[in-house]
Amino acid sequence: MLNAIGSKADLESEDSSYHYLVADLLDSEVVQEMKNYVHHGNTSCFQHCLNVSYYNYKLCKLFSLNERAGARAGLLHDLFLYDWHCYVPEKGERLHGFTHAKRALENARKSFYISDLEADIIEKHMFPLNLFSLPRYRETLVIVFTDKLCGIMETVSYRGCVIKKFLKRKFGTVKGDA
Repeated sequence: MLNAIGSKADLESEDSSYHYLVADLLDSEVVQEMKNYVHHGNTSCFQHCLNVSYYNYKLCKLFSLNERAGARAGLLHDLFLYDWHCYVPEKGERLHGFTHAKRALENARKSFYISDLEADIIEKHMFPLNLFSLPRYRETLVIVFTDKLCGIMETVSYRGCVIKKFLKRKFGTVKGDA
């Protein structure tokens, strides 16, 4: 069962309107390849993109925006397909945070039809870090928010597990243990 962080919804359920919008992407080898790369904490790139995609979908739907583009672009926004923790930029090449959005868009276009709206969402999701890549659509502003929020939730969740394991080793039981 696929779930987004903080959600109990089964994102693989064929009854799900979310699943209907992204099923072809979820079934593709290139999207599945993201499972091979760690992104935030111990969260895979695939899981991070699933988290962002699902919450993009929910927020776009809430604000009567294009939830299809939000869901699909969210799933592809970090399709850069390398371990950015180990990546060493070539001389003159910018750091991962500044370059991965364009690489993700290039990779997405190799495998899927990408609308102008989806392209804007993918390419500009790192605003304001990429200060001169101004979002053109409201859906792009949604991913700017959801990407940061999911990244924080994933990192805090990982750090909390690490701290809990440390305390358990040091002191035995920890509050909240069964």
